[in-house]
Amino acid sequence: RQMCIRDRYSISCISGRKRKKTAKESKGISMAKESVIEKMKHKMQPPPPKEVSISEATESMRKVLEKQVSEETMRKERYEHSVRVAAECKRLAQIYHVNEDLAEFAGMVHDICKDMKADDQKALMEAGKDDLDITEEEWNTKKLWHGIAGAQLMRQKYCMNNQHVLDAIRYHTVARKGMMPLEQIVYLADMTEAERNFIDVHTLRAAVNQNLNLGMYYALKISIANVLDKGGLLPRHTIEAYNQYVQIVAGMKD
Repeated sequence: RQMCIRDRYSISCISGRKRKKTAKESKGISMAKESVIEKMKHKMQPPPPKEVSISEATESMRKVLEKQVSEETMRKERYEHSVRVAAECKRLAQIYHVNEDLAEFAGMVHDICKDMKADDQKALMEAGKDDLDITEEEWNTKKLWHGIAGAQLMRQKYCMNNQHVLDAIRYHTVARKGMMPLEQIVYLADMTEAERNFIDVHTLRAAVNQNLNLGMYYALKISIANVLDKGGLLPRHTIEAYNQYVQIVAGMKD
């Protein structure tokens, strides 16, 4: 006798013994299955992230930082510093004809991992170590971890793929040879934002407003002296950056 069996893909009439499907029937069932599977896959896939402008992304990240403050994973002072750095980045970008929105964004998020637990920072560094050129001195200096971790976090969690922004975050504490203008701006804005009040900050601000390379030369002199006073380690990136800016400034005087 015949039995009528309904499955997810088709209705087939079969008898007590299996009947060999024709090529046409097999093809039809196969195509129906593929169609349903594709529909299921489409339903399972998350919707693509909404595309936003850089300025909108900056405001979104500001709210992320605010949330971190409310959750006590970022100090309020750190948040306020980040807002000031973002403003200074935008100001310097206007002077030096760099994309203002990218500069403001990078300034806003440059310290996103600064108050993160050391183990979590280290995990991010491990995840990105093949691409982030981490030196032995950086591995051995926890105060330098947050820039490296921040670049990886922005790439990994927030889908930031602009390499100039990622480099600006990654090198904002140690600098490097061959910095792009955006990297210089974030490094310098971090040191010269409105509430900085160390002894040579006025001299540094004057140099920064005159020329980015001159600003980097003075900033590195100050930073290196501070590290040496504390008996800290100097990463290769910092030494190479200083040597380069010494030569650049010497060339400016000739």
